[in-house]
Amino acid sequence: MHVGGWSLRSELGVRESIYSEQLVPSGLVGAVSTEPIDRRAVEASMELRPPAMERIFERGLFGRRLKHTVEPSLIYRRVAGVNNFSDILRFDQRDILSDTNEVEYGVVNRLYSKKAGSKQQNCIAQPIVLETPQPRNPETPLWQGEQRQTELPPCPPTAPAHELIRWELAQKYFIDPNFGGALVSGRRNVFTTTADFTAIAFLTGPRHLSPLISRLRIDPLPHLEGGWDLDYDFVTRRINASTALLSVRFGRLGITGSDAYLQAPGETVVSNNIPSQALFHQFHASVSYGGANKRGPSALAMLSFDEHVGFLQYVLAQTTYNWDCCGITIEFRRFALGTVRNENQYKFTFSLANIASFGNLRRQERLF
Repeated sequence: MHVGGWSLRSELGVRESIYSEQLVPSGLVGAVSTEPIDRRAVEASMELRPPAMERIFERGLFGRRLKHTVEPSLIYRRVAGVNNFSDILRFDQRDILSDTNEVEYGVVNRLYSKKAGSKQQNCIAQPIVLETPQPRNPETPLWQGEQRQTELPPCPPTAPAHELIRWELAQKYFIDPNFGGALVSGRRNVFTTTADFTAIAFLTGPRHLSPLISRLRIDPLPHLEGGWDLDYDFVTRRINASTALLSVRFGRLGITGSDAYLQAPGETVVSNNIPSQALFHQFHASVSYGGANKRGPSALAMLSFDEHVGFLQYVLAQTTYNWDCCGITIEFRRFALGTVRNENQYKFTFSLANIASFGNLRRQERLF
């Protein structure tokens, strides 16, 4: 087992934004005022990375050597000065900056594989000194050799290491559970510090612990990859989100399947003072054949099934046939989203190479 060295990095900055309008409290949403407002924040962070531990396993697997690394990290962040968060009009990610005093801790596990090297791959090019005899010089009665240095042929390049598995675990501890007074109980609160950590709006009240996030990536073979993202909330004792993905490809044939589960906390209902919840559970699958520059036929079929509702919400089928001079694409889409959207779409396009295209299927919607 090998242990590396310590790493420490700190940052300090000032962020200032001037808005020509501001939000004035009025009702549930508020009203817009033309009075300008200034937002100034001081940001400081310190990142500490303890020594990374690694181990190389002597016994390989399928002719490959394995290496396991453990990389812990600890980050402290402090943002102060945003005392007018409720007066800021929110349009994008720049407008959700708030005060925070937090500690983020996590660990990353990596498993690498490398093809076991042969004796030739472990060679080291050594210089060889050759002596070439010279004719006798009258001034030098002894034979004198001229030394010439040559090298062996360079060693063949070794295969690079490949990351088989990457598993990251992280969590945040909020020293200030009210975020400088920006948090509003009973509502979904989205701040910069939470949006950068997880996409789930888990803040509906003051709390110290964020959900524990798990990010797993598996890439064992060039044509096979998978992943699993999981958010577990220790405060509510439930899974907030879970997304699993598996993709495999055999030449021009590709198959992908995924499972997406979401149980997001909701805002408090005024009538019964009970937080509402949004529950989603969907399965996605797709099969494709061909490629964007392939002559002949290419096709893709995709569907999404909602397990919570119990019906097929989305279906897509697209096929393309390309010649040297032109190509034609036909597509069918089915949306079944209840009262939100329920329709069938039929689209096509005929394109001439490097000239133009005709049809109602836009270029960015074409898969081939």
